[in-house]
Amino acid sequence: IALSMLMVKPLDAMLLGDAYAANLGVDVRRSRNRLLILSGVLTAVVTAFCGPIAFVGMVVPHVARLLTRSSRHLILIPATALAGAALGLLCVLLSVMPGSRGIIPINAITPIIGVPVILYVILNRHRLNLFG
Repeated sequence: IALSMLMVKPLDAMLLGDAYAANLGVDVRRSRNRLLILSGVLTAVVTAFCGPIAFVGMVVPHVARLLTRSSRHLILIPATALAGAALGLLCVLLSVMPGSRGIIPINAITPIIGVPVILYVILNRHRLNLFG
């Protein structure tokens, strides 16, 4: 996560477009390659520790962006980490229902939370201006 915080400035510059980022001195190709490797490593580490929990990786960045109302990665990266932890904790709490003997798998709960959020983001993408 610390390495991703070092990529904040190139990420913010690339929000404005590749040509603008290049004019600001960002090596767009190198930054994209670094981001690809970094996101692959982060995904592998999280999957190794937590298992394949569906929808968390897709939903949490959008929830963080909606809650912070910001596109600045200096704000979004920590907010995404906190929102991911909160969503994971909520799913764990829901999976162990009080008074029941069994445990519902977390992969059965994350789509219940994730699908409405993804649908909201897709249906309101022009109003939310999340995709440029």
